[in-house]
Amino acid sequence: MVLYQGLLVNDRGIEQSMDAILAIPDAVLVVMGFGQHEERVRATAARPPYAGRVHVIDPVPPGELLGWSASADVMVMCYQPNSENHAYVTPQKLWEAMAAGVPVVASDLPGFRSVVPGAGCGVLVDPTDPAAIAAGITELLDRGPEGLRATGERGRAAAHATYNWEEQMRVLDGVYGRLLAGRGGRS
Repeated sequence: MVLYQGLLVNDRGIEQSMDAILAIPDAVLVVMGFGQHEERVRATAARPPYAGRVHVIDPVPPGELLGWSASADVMVMCYQPNSENHAYVTPQKLWEAMAAGVPVVASDLPGFRSVVPGAGCGVLVDPTDPAAIAAGITELLDRGPEGLRATGERGRAAAHATYNWEEQMRVLDGVYGRLLAGRGGRS
């Protein structure tokens, strides 16, 4: 099971991920969320060739989200490269996937590139190309259960060691300290 969770809006790679899943035998895409394009995504998923391969489900309460994330084999987050925000985004779903120990297929954009390769928690792909997304998903699935588990565990370890509030507050304090030192310590 490949999971997309988040807003159902343009530019998140939902359509590209739906096309990608068709190229992967025995895989299904679960789309969980809500948003302005929910009706369109649901209607598309109900029609051939997507029917039975793409399932759209309602969002779950925040307290249940990590469990749903952990139930996936792979999480997909293919933000489209059409804004500076998307170029540098590291969305909450990335941290949730890592905390849940689930490998990711993510956009090969600076924000994701700053985390995913170093953490070893997934693969980066061209988010505009369904064939590239399918290849990324297939690369992870071809690792088998043990390989998926190992990839997910690298993400979980990085989440615990580096990408947590305590460690990131130290990083932020360091940035502020350097900025203030450059101003002679004045605020």
